[in-house]
Amino acid sequence: MYTETTQTLRLSGSGDTKEGAFNKIFSQIKHVVARQTSDLVVRIEPVGVSIVSATETVKHERFFGLFFPRKRTRYDITVDIQVRLGLVQVENITFQQQTEQTAGIGQLARQR
Repeated sequence: MYTETTQTLRLSGSGDTKEGAFNKIFSQIKHVVARQTSDLVVRIEPVGVSIVSATETVKHERFFGLFFPRKRTRYDITVDIQVRLGLVQVENITFQQQTEQTAGIGQLARQR
């Protein structure tokens, strides 16, 4: 019923800071794992992270082309994350069936 497995996920994230880009990547893990498996995910544990690509883009801007110069930086990261999953296999659970019957109109009329 309970099994553990290891998967490797390729995820991408981008942000204004390096930490922001990694936070977007780690926030995607739960959603990606839930889409890929039909079992109930009980535990997700990141085991390893390897960088596939990391890009820093710097853009210089000016207001009306003359005023208020500023530099904007954007970080794009693609990683392979190895995760250990704890799964409960719902298909293997046997459920007992119980049938309940609701009150009919005749029973409701007699109660009043």
